[in-house]
Amino acid sequence: MKKCDLLLKNCREVVTPLYDTARGAEAGLFNCTSNTDISITDGFIDEIGENLSREAAEEMDASSYVALPGLIDSHTHLVYGGSREEEFILRLKGASYEEIAAAGGGIKNSVHHTRSLTEDELFELALPRMEELLAYGTTTVEIKSGYGLDTENELKMLRVIRRLRKAFPDTIVATFMGPHEIPPGETEKSYMDKVCQEMLPRVRAEELAEFADIFVEKGVFSPESGKRYFKEAQKLGFRLKIHADELHPLGGAELAARFKAVSADHLMQISHQGIQALAESDTVATLLPGTSFFLMMKDYAPARSLISAGAMVALASDYNPGSNHGFNMQFVMNLAAMKLKMTPGEIINAVTVNAAHALSLSDRGRIAPGKRADLILLDIPNYKYLFYNYGINNVAKVIKSGMVIIENTRRISHMPQL
Repeated sequence: MKKCDLLLKNCREVVTPLYDTARGAEAGLFNCTSNTDISITDGFIDEIGENLSREAAEEMDASSYVALPGLIDSHTHLVYGGSREEEFILRLKGASYEEIAAAGGGIKNSVHHTRSLTEDELFELALPRMEELLAYGTTTVEIKSGYGLDTENELKMLRVIRRLRKAFPDTIVATFMGPHEIPPGETEKSYMDKVCQEMLPRVRAEELAEFADIFVEKGVFSPESGKRYFKEAQKLGFRLKIHADELHPLGGAELAARFKAVSADHLMQISHQGIQALAESDTVATLLPGTSFFLMMKDYAPARSLISAGAMVALASDYNPGSNHGFNMQFVMNLAAMKLKMTPGEIINAVTVNAAHALSLSDRGRIAPGKRADLILLDIPNYKYLFYNYGINNVAKVIKSGMVIIENTRRISHMPQL
């Protein structure tokens, strides 16, 4: 009899993408089987099927659960200091994101608080965020710098991310985002000089990040700065990302496609030309509906147009202290259904295989032999319920690299006497 480390018996449903990426005619395709076993060995899935016979070190009755690949959040700003609830109240009173930023709020607010904290303090703040994020079913997460805006503070943030990577193995991808905002006392050119001549080489020398990201937007960095940054980052071996076409259609998506960026993110104001450029490229269109929702914007990214054109679409949270203070990827999936009009299959692919592609990861995102055993077991009657039951953590168990690392429970064993 074959041996395995963990055998999940009789899953109510096993729901998984069919392919390692999903676009065009395959954008909404997935597989759903009932009463299915999953065999896991050495942190990877080795077989899926009915009535598997194994000598298992651990066997689990999964008949109450829907199994889904662990969710992949390919865009977050999880390491930061301070909070910005006052800005949220200002937005309730009618202030725009741009107006708040012009008054000294926004990213600059988080920069002030992040600079004031030590590496140890930032690490201690980030730990519970990571634990909570995992409890909601995100088993892989990208984390950006970008609240330092000078060399030492950007490196400080990236060192915090490195410590988190050691604490949560095979879970975190690091991105350098020094050009997130122009700091006080700098011009766009003078700051971009520092980013390209000083920061990027230091980040590469310490091997602190795989990706380099930039915010191309009115009042921040121009497409010309984006071109310069991309060229310098590519020379040093970074893979590229971009915050593109969020508030204004500046051609960020076209820039991403031209430089073969791994992803172009936000895209609420993407042009028709930008949609076509992404459709004809391997750059992932990463949509962040939580940001539109949290900023109370009327515009959401045109998911249907992107999918119809043939672009590869992923979904992510954009978790950060200002424009989306939330990391619940299940709620992002709800928003994708309700606001972006994506189908369940398109959403499942967007938070698994396409999100993995947005991080250049090929070992996860599907429940298939040879893939990393990152799974979530959902306490729901069927996969459709995940989109219907919004605002709730439906995750019962989180399996990371073949080990159950989190068990959630909402059941009350007894009621107190009143």
